[in-house]
Amino acid sequence: MRNSRSSDNPIGAVFTPLRWAKWLVQEFGIAQKWLNGATICDPTAGEGVFVFALIDEAKALGARIDEALLSHIFLIERSNHFIETFKRRFKVRQGVEFPAANIVHADVVLDTLAIKADVLVGNPPWINFTDLEADYKEVLKPFFLQHGLIHNTQSLLLGASRVDLAALIISKTVKSLLNRNGEAIFFIPLSLFLNDSAHAGFRKMAVKGTLFAVRAIYDFGDESVFDSVSARFGVARFVRDAPNRYPVPYKVKKNGQWKEQYAAPLHGDGAPLSVLDSEESWIALKQFEPIAIRKDQSPRQGVNTCGANDVLVFKQYPSFLPDEYIYPLLTKEVFQHAGSEPKKYILLPYERHSAKPLSEHTLRRCPQLWDYLNEHRSELINRKGTLINSWIGKNAWWACLGVGPYCFTPFKVVWEALGKKHFNPIVVGSFSGKPWQANQALHCFIPSHNLGDAEGLLKKLRNPLVERYLLSTRMAGTCNWAQPGRIKRLLRIVEEQLSLELALG
Repeated sequence: MRNSRSSDNPIGAVFTPLRWAKWLVQEFGIAQKWLNGATICDPTAGEGVFVFALIDEAKALGARIDEALLSHIFLIERSNHFIETFKRRFKVRQGVEFPAANIVHADVVLDTLAIKADVLVGNPPWINFTDLEADYKEVLKPFFLQHGLIHNTQSLLLGASRVDLAALIISKTVKSLLNRNGEAIFFIPLSLFLNDSAHAGFRKMAVKGTLFAVRAIYDFGDESVFDSVSARFGVARFVRDAPNRYPVPYKVKKNGQWKEQYAAPLHGDGAPLSVLDSEESWIALKQFEPIAIRKDQSPRQGVNTCGANDVLVFKQYPSFLPDEYIYPLLTKEVFQHAGSEPKKYILLPYERHSAKPLSEHTLRRCPQLWDYLNEHRSELINRKGTLINSWIGKNAWWACLGVGPYCFTPFKVVWEALGKKHFNPIVVGSFSGKPWQANQALHCFIPSHNLGDAEGLLKKLRNPLVERYLLSTRMAGTCNWAQPGRIKRLLRIVEEQLSLELALG
């Protein structure tokens, strides 16, 4: 493990252009607060752009920058390289050295710091837990737990692995670095407020008994601020020791103008925000009657080969393999033209009735299949990921993820879940006696055992309010457009094993 003070690897660094650092300082009146005696701290300072923005804005207000003023600014940074860069630039720009005691070389998450500030400002690293280096992950796990961002460390192997480091840094610094009733203003990935389950813990905004509230969100929409950043981003203002209130003032940048929106969670604390034009639109969505399903009909993503598409997915029917294990794979053509023939096929070496991977004994009785899998054994065994490795460890190295009884039901209500701007569910059945399979996160589906069930669900899902809800999450065109967790918020599990005709009313 690297010592936090010796690491110069930038983690999730997204450097803020000076222009936009100045915009933030202006918009929230931070320079005037500084001139009035407030202590300002950037807890992930990088090369110190917010210090330069603060000084420029203070000068524009007619202030003289002296040692007394500078003593009220603190920088915290884990990279010594960034610190040295800041020192050089500050000396060149200001003609004096920045107070050495106010530059703290530390990891703001791992280290306990004595600093207390009235205002936190900056741009914490944007990076999902799953993308951190392995040794740093292990060190950070307990901090995600302590700050209420996850239920347990095991959850970091599943959906919570998408929790952003920025969520931890904001929670930690608001709790430990802010004075009572202080405020924190940060550039953020909007996933903190708009994505589904990964940031539910953050949105409860309570850290070890300390409440904090979001008081404003600026969504930069179509504005380009950061080079080579595809993530949705914005600015949020938080206040310590205050309860959350909804709606949250939410502004969206469109065609160079800020547009006021109505933002509130439709499904209680921890739920993502829905962003709408008006309170009336929000009330209409709030009155949406959840769609009843049975427990076995929970929405699912498609089959995940875990990087083995070249082995398990075919553009032409693989007649050299046993027919009973070859299934039609959904592609965009099926959504465009009803009754389309398969453009792709997928090999699923599974028992259809049990939905379990074939045993080695069964495979050996199918020489063509066994020989083919062994030909690609190294690709299948070397797949990455904790969940697929559990199957490989059980000597079922031909397994996939996302395979269960739901894959083999005769009907599916299926939709394109990634990158779309309209919700267009359809019903698919079988092709040549084989149920269609959804393709990884591209597609999601609800399994059905008969056509009447499927068509009843389809009608409910085509309610315009379903698409309106999805659009309110501002995830149109992204990988989070209509994934299972988001659709589940519109469903209601019927505990009794009723027929779906009864369940749907």
